[in-house]
Amino acid sequence: MTQNDIVGLILSYAYVAALIIIATLTQKWRGYQTEFTRKIIHIGAGMWIVGAVAIFDHWYIGIIPISTFIVMNYISNRKRLIDAMDLAGDTAGTVYFPLAVTVLLLIFWPRDQVYIAVAGTMAMTWGDAFAAIIGKTYGKKSYTVQGHRRTFEGSTAMFAFSFLAIALTLLLMKAELGLEKIVLSSVLLAIIAVILEAFSLKGMDNLTVPFGTSFSLWALISWDVNFSMIFLGLIMSALIGVVAYRKKSLSESGVAGAMLVGTLIFGFGGWVWGLTLIAFFVYGSLLSKYKEVEKNLVAAEKFDKGSRRDFGQALANGGVGAVLAVLFFVYPSQEWLFAAFIGTMATVNADTWATEIGVLSKHPPRFILNGKPVPPGTSGGITPIGTLATILGGLLIGITVWVLQSLFSLLSTGHADLLSQLWMIPAGTAGGLAGSLFDSLLGATVQAMYINPETGKETEKKVARNGVKNRFSRGLPFMDNDLVNFVSSIFGAGVAVVISMLFK
Repeated sequence: MTQNDIVGLILSYAYVAALIIIATLTQKWRGYQTEFTRKIIHIGAGMWIVGAVAIFDHWYIGIIPISTFIVMNYISNRKRLIDAMDLAGDTAGTVYFPLAVTVLLLIFWPRDQVYIAVAGTMAMTWGDAFAAIIGKTYGKKSYTVQGHRRTFEGSTAMFAFSFLAIALTLLLMKAELGLEKIVLSSVLLAIIAVILEAFSLKGMDNLTVPFGTSFSLWALISWDVNFSMIFLGLIMSALIGVVAYRKKSLSESGVAGAMLVGTLIFGFGGWVWGLTLIAFFVYGSLLSKYKEVEKNLVAAEKFDKGSRRDFGQALANGGVGAVLAVLFFVYPSQEWLFAAFIGTMATVNADTWATEIGVLSKHPPRFILNGKPVPPGTSGGITPIGTLATILGGLLIGITVWVLQSLFSLLSTGHADLLSQLWMIPAGTAGGLAGSLFDSLLGATVQAMYINPETGKETEKKVARNGVKNRFSRGLPFMDNDLVNFVSSIFGAGVAVVISMLFK
């Protein structure tokens, strides 16, 4: 242990003690509420990392102060020892923050990449603090996330201050990246921070924001990322999201989900992957408007969500594809990842078609397990017309990818071998059909279902339209419709991979 390490330890604990004293005195003398004074501590504590990396000579000594505050904040949170920081019924956010910083320092400080940990911490330190302050003071245009209110003014502040904090960190600590890369990276990371902050509830943003921004920064720097494609994906998905929102195909959170998924698939997968995703959203949005009134009568009673896709649905439908796009970027020689992408997109498209068309069947659906008739909209119910729609939905994705791949091969090489790419069509068809049927099987067995106490009918909804909670009936409580769709898309991806191998 060096003299700098000893000085760093003394200053660290003295610094935090001074923060608490200042916040406490400010609260007592000026009468500020705890929500405000805790932001003083939040910002001040977050800035500790800047001094720590400058003073300490050894990283394993430098993490001691922040790691001890995990325990100290936990005790304070439970006992409400510090009035200027702890609220009654408060979340464990004050514990999550030092935990996140400790983990990030453990990962990046020994690797001489401590600037990554600092950037992620700064996004949370400044972005989250001003998102709360400005959102509460000036927020008028609101949106809800799982029943929790968020404001567009607060989210805008989160973006602005996260961008500035990340950009300044990189300029001061990693200037060799170059101004263009620093600015572009900071914009992307600030958008990620906004999404994570908006959709992380109960203090979890103190984990998700620093982790999400830090590891995203690591990926952008470590991989040979095409920033042009990433921004193209961001712009195109944002435009499509706004149009879909205005047409009531996406909710506010659905726009954010579509932007996240679209940016990842476009940025890491490329043109064919990105345009396939756009095709899926177009197909689904158009189909959802077909006989919308008749379908809404069933959806209002049976389905957990209506025709407006939210954040969860966007991730359920495109999340697997986004992960596959990133993996394919990292491992481009693994061609099976592309086949898996076809299968997952075929599954979500086939399932969308099965639901949108099958619910209009003039004949009652039959339960997939025993073939007995069930009411329209019942999870696990299938109809001949719905099954046909499933096949067509998967087939359409297969044809779409085949056409796009052939077109871009022709444009890039001047030659397109149509026959060698034909496997995409049966892979899409089989993957879509298998994934959609597996979705129905999950709906019949493990999906969480409820009973409306007034009607006595089964539904996916946890809460009835009158606000009364429905009674849990069967399945696994955590297995909602979004998770069923997500798991089914993985199954469809696996089937498509098998088909692609048989045709090659």
